[in-house]
Amino acid sequence: MLKDLDVSQARFIALLANTARTQRDALLGNVAEKDLVGPTPARGERNPTVELGIEPLPADAFQPAAALCEAINWLSEPARRELYALMRIGQGDLAAKKWHHGLSEAELLGDNAITAAISDDPDLHDHVTKGLYEAKLAA
Repeated sequence: MLKDLDVSQARFIALLANTARTQRDALLGNVAEKDLVGPTPARGERNPTVELGIEPLPADAFQPAAALCEAINWLSEPARRELYALMRIGQGDLAAKKWHHGLSEAELLGDNAITAAISDDPDLHDHVTKGLYEAKLAA
């Protein structure tokens, strides 16, 4: 099933995604996103996390979200398509037996769109892990 993406690469990206999500949740104090959004002020600061008193990370701090994006961009384009298809299987939007449909969809969307979809998925860890399980690639 996987030709260009290694199972270990998919697991590594899932691990980075989990770390990025954990850091994001810790920074936000596990506040639901809907609670962060309020009326947009007419002037001044428009960052909803300012009200929570969250300071940005120091420049030298480990930033798993940046590492996740770097790892995704490091993959070849065909490997990113396979990762996208795995993610879609994990989301329940694609059956593992219809793997080729996921690859076709990824090809139609283009590399920039699938890269953005992968890196913007807040539950990427769960989706990739479930996708590996559904595709019978989990050990």
